[in-house]
Amino acid sequence: MDLVELIKKKERKVIGVLSGTSVDAVDIVLINIKGTGIKSEIQVIDFQSFKIHANFKDFILKCSRKCENDVEDICKLNFQIGTLFAKCINNFLKLRGLSGKSIDIIGSHGQTIYHMPQITGEFGLKTKSTLQIGDPSVIANLTGIVTVGDFRTADVAADGDGAPLVPFLDYILFSDKIKSKILINIGGIANLTYLKPSCKIDDVIAFDSGPGNMLIDCLCRHYFSKSYDKNAKIASKGKINKVLFEFICSEDKYFQSKPPKSTGREYYGIEFLNKIIKKSKNIPKEDVLRTVTEFTSYSLYYNISHFIKQINISEILISGGGASNPVIMNSLKSYFGNSKVGKLELNGINMANKEAVLFAVLANETISGNFNNVPKSTGARKNVVLGKICLA
Repeated sequence: MDLVELIKKKERKVIGVLSGTSVDAVDIVLINIKGTGIKSEIQVIDFQSFKIHANFKDFILKCSRKCENDVEDICKLNFQIGTLFAKCINNFLKLRGLSGKSIDIIGSHGQTIYHMPQITGEFGLKTKSTLQIGDPSVIANLTGIVTVGDFRTADVAADGDGAPLVPFLDYILFSDKIKSKILINIGGIANLTYLKPSCKIDDVIAFDSGPGNMLIDCLCRHYFSKSYDKNAKIASKGKINKVLFEFICSEDKYFQSKPPKSTGREYYGIEFLNKIIKKSKNIPKEDVLRTVTEFTSYSLYYNISHFIKQINISEILISGGGASNPVIMNSLKSYFGNSKVGKLELNGINMANKEAVLFAVLANETISGNFNNVPKSTGARKNVVLGKICLA
């Protein structure tokens, strides 16, 4: 399709794709979207997750660790992830009897390999930096569909953290004239968005609160040889260890820091995990997992109570893998007893597909030439158009 013709369209079919911090699966959503910005009308057509092979996941995680990666591996992985995303998208379309020609745009997050929202300076050049691989040009050429990717870079170039990105979607979907709402997404990292009644885009407060499922998943692999704690069956058998809980709180300087802020595997990776494991030598493994699971909920509570400073939140809506963890959900309901706490569900957008919908929506805004970052949340000095457009 001619790019000028694509830009002029008022209604588009868009695919959103990501693999996320946990690197468990390639999530693909197909939406129909009319209009842009706050006037967007979004309809989810279909959603599917394609599991990532365990060996490939291990390779991706290796490349994300500063002490283990090398430039050759990252170079290869950039094309391998792009190829994997493209294969999954082509399979997704084939299973539904659709052709690439019926899709207007793909919005791809890529895979975050390293994220450095802190300013560093060498050679007289002071910058923040972030790296998402799985090049969108690879996806575009292997699917035949215009692809928008690399969404974080423009915000970082404007002195932002490049994260979180989800408050733009939260604002579009959940702004309310009467109710105050908090949207929480618990993936590998947990993030939250606060929308006050009659919220404007400049009123949105959003940031990464701390660990989501990342530490829980890593401990499951370490202690139980399981990729994650399904339905919190292991954590439910354990008890909160007060000494370990207080140790984690004292060691984690991030969750207590003021927003705007963002984080990732660079902070809550192997070094942080090893501190927990070392401290837990004489603690039952189920208790360790229960304690760390509680910490995910507590870090969210701490951030909301200290930095949102609102005790009368009408609704708290949870998405991401953590929404399927009953220990996390019950803890949040206990912490926020005066609020309605539940799983996110709106017009086909749910706790599983919300992040994929986000990248489809961001791509739609990019093609339309619209600003789609939230500077108050990321700390950017200006509004920018996120993403790079790669033609097929």
